[in-house]
Amino acid sequence: MEARAAYIHIPFCVRKCAYCDFLSFPSCVDQIPEYVEALCREIGLSEKFWGENKSELTSVYFGGGTPSLLSPLQVKTILDSLRRVFSLSKDCEITLEANPGTIDEGKLLGFREAGVNRLSLGIQSLDDSVLATLGRIHNAAAARQAIYDAKKAGFQNISCDMMLGIPGQSQDAVASTLEFFLREGIPHISLYSLILEEGTPMYVRYGGDIEKYVSQEQDRAMYHYVVNTLKENGFAHYEISNMGRPGFESRHNMMYWRAENYYAFGLGAHYYLGDERGTHKAATVKEYITSFDADGKPGEVVKDDIYEAEEKLTIDDQKKEFMMLAFRTGKGAEVQVFEKRFGCSVESAFGEELEKEIQSGLVEKTEGGYRLTEKGFDLANQVFGDYV
Repeated sequence: MEARAAYIHIPFCVRKCAYCDFLSFPSCVDQIPEYVEALCREIGLSEKFWGENKSELTSVYFGGGTPSLLSPLQVKTILDSLRRVFSLSKDCEITLEANPGTIDEGKLLGFREAGVNRLSLGIQSLDDSVLATLGRIHNAAAARQAIYDAKKAGFQNISCDMMLGIPGQSQDAVASTLEFFLREGIPHISLYSLILEEGTPMYVRYGGDIEKYVSQEQDRAMYHYVVNTLKENGFAHYEISNMGRPGFESRHNMMYWRAENYYAFGLGAHYYLGDERGTHKAATVKEYITSFDADGKPGEVVKDDIYEAEEKLTIDDQKKEFMMLAFRTGKGAEVQVFEKRFGCSVESAFGEELEKEIQSGLVEKTEGGYRLTEKGFDLANQVFGDYV
């Protein structure tokens, strides 16, 4: 089993955003010290749980929640725990998601000194009315300051999230946000359309039907505007929701899209190791912390008490998942990579599906394989459905 990446979940936030259905717990920051201790114990048990991994980790990703609620020392403690168990490559990409309302230049300097070399800022918009609609804890001024502070702290590899299709959001607001990112030299943009997730305040507010407030045409117009503007400014559309300047593509995201194995540590984190996908059994922060106690004897913690396998992927499952994930990327499904991994040609496995998709104008053949057309990017779910 070869895994070159580790995901670290930090399930704490100041306040849950109105659209968020991620596993996170507001107003529980007093539990962070105990959580970090449990997290380090979990990392320390990796060899017992999963066997020794001789591969270097090339990516570590702190996601959440709001990982920037951690102190720099806590981030360093977690990274030191990883280094005691795994080897980290010299150029290991270490990403930390940060909410503009929880950082300043001093804290960002601390994160840099702790080893973080890539920052993912949850900006979403630089329009105060849009931020209020989303229930973000920061305003536009704080978001701009976060970018200034990140650059002052020495971060060059900065990604900014940008959300589209929000009720009341204007094309001018989208353009203004994008212009600021370009002016400040942000090298990576992640763009997402608002999805109303059941159980969130925004789902209730808009009756679960976003199209009553933002049409598909409006949403697609915003998306195409952002994509085309970034392409004109030297960005590559390397994945459906991600654009970056050459050399600034997210290594961790690409690991997901290539269907590669990865470790996952922390409450709610999902792993993919060998042919198994799974998650943690604990449902609350307290349960997670106590699950690594074992009466003060962490070595007696049993793997089956911690993790729950959600699915075992057959070879056919893995082939389908490879195609579905690869089609999210700008390169698409590369025939040599497919053949090396599975020992057969992509045409022998999915010739009928590919021919249908090509005839529909959703997929095109390239020198190295098959990828979505511009039309296919807009109708990607139709293609993904062929591999479910």
